[in-house]
Amino acid sequence: MPKVDFDKHADTYRESLNKCFAPFYGDDTFFDRYKIDCIKKWAAPKDGAYDFLDYGCGIGKITGPLAKEFPQSEVYGWDISRESVRVGREEYSGLKNVHFVDELPPEQKYDFIVVAMVFHHVAPEERAVAMSQIKKLLKSGGKVIIFEHNPLNPVTRHIVNNCPFDTDAKLILRNKFVKLAEGCGFEAVFKRYIVFFPWPAKFLRGLENLLRSVPMGAQYMLVLSKNKE
Repeated sequence: MPKVDFDKHADTYRESLNKCFAPFYGDDTFFDRYKIDCIKKWAAPKDGAYDFLDYGCGIGKITGPLAKEFPQSEVYGWDISRESVRVGREEYSGLKNVHFVDELPPEQKYDFIVVAMVFHHVAPEERAVAMSQIKKLLKSGGKVIIFEHNPLNPVTRHIVNNCPFDTDAKLILRNKFVKLAEGCGFEAVFKRYIVFFPWPAKFLRGLENLLRSVPMGAQYMLVLSKNKE
């Protein structure tokens, strides 16, 4: 299956994504907000000042909200799709602490690297190389925050199978991602299934907390730290 050219989808990305979500009542802003809440709860305390990298940022759906939520931090967005980076740069041009970059300076290191819905687009034979690159970009004591689709969830599989820019997607089971990370010198210090209900009601969030180990959430979240060398 040829790789998806995200440059061709950059200007219509949100519209296409929301068409995929429409039958299930969610929208892209709900899922973005959900991920930011997860980052605050389980990875990065809100009152800190950090260097974030949104690795594979696309049009900046996580990059911009991160910069708004962490105003004392510097947030960088990078993607191989330069058209997507352009769209993100234009949309969030008013934020002083967000930086969209076309290249990753090898000397720059980050406290947190967010990798949201990226690895299912990375060919299986290339995933270890990508993880090694991410590892080199991480500060000592830093964390990698992974969000991925859960292939055990039938709604997730339906959405992916009908999404115009997921034609090259190869979903990854959570335990396989943990093994991949461990093989690249990481430890999974946090892991849970998320997004059981695509609605914002508070009581549903409480119920999701009880379901966190049930492998039926639409997505999963991992927090990785580098093993001591």
